[in-house]
Amino acid sequence: MTATSTDSEMTTNHPASPPAKGFAPPRTITILFLLGCGVYMALNAAGIDGLWMAALKIVPIATLFALAARHLTGATRTLCLVALAFSALGDVLLAVPFADHFTFGLGAFLLAQLTYTLTFARNARFSLCLAGRAFSILVAAGLLAAQILPAAGDLMLPVALYIAAISAMALSAAAHKGASSLLFAGALAFMASDALIAINRFLGPVPLAGTWIMLTYYGAQALLVTGLIRAHLAARGA
Repeated sequence: MTATSTDSEMTTNHPASPPAKGFAPPRTITILFLLGCGVYMALNAAGIDGLWMAALKIVPIATLFALAARHLTGATRTLCLVALAFSALGDVLLAVPFADHFTFGLGAFLLAQLTYTLTFARNARFSLCLAGRAFSILVAAGLLAAQILPAAGDLMLPVALYIAAISAMALSAAAHKGASSLLFAGALAFMASDALIAINRFLGPVPLAGTWIMLTYYGAQALLVTGLIRAHLAARGA
């Protein structure tokens, strides 16, 4: 057996590890995600209403669910899928009008944030960079709480719990030892989306609130899932 044939067999039998840093979602998933985001946001901005809009709202989350199911494995895969499922449930509960639907939707997203927190905290690493990120998260959460909680009325307690949960999610994302920049950006975008919801509901109307809320929300979920996949592939290839 020649050296050339040996090298060829080794290449055939031991494929290279997937490129973690260069990972990008498949084109089909990307197109479906962007199309779902665009169609829903356009119809929502036009004032279109109906129960079918709740189903359309979760199409982008469904594409991220499929992406995570394909590229993640083990406990990371399970936790990410659970977090996305709770997010989709929250989307539907917030979109369908019924008594206390906001409270139920808030509860679903609280569970999503706690699940994301557990997902990211499993691979946390403490560093000087984390200290700076943690400070910015805690300051932002404190300022938001100071403005929102006095105006939340009977919802003060659930809103306070949610602010604590999303802050924990952001801190765990910032501490993740792999692809933390993407995860941190996703966490900040999630906080921005929820801050817009809270301001629009408790303090006063925000211009184009629906568009900005969904833009930051969809972007946040995409960043979190992509960052988690990159970190997962990097760990498997190490």
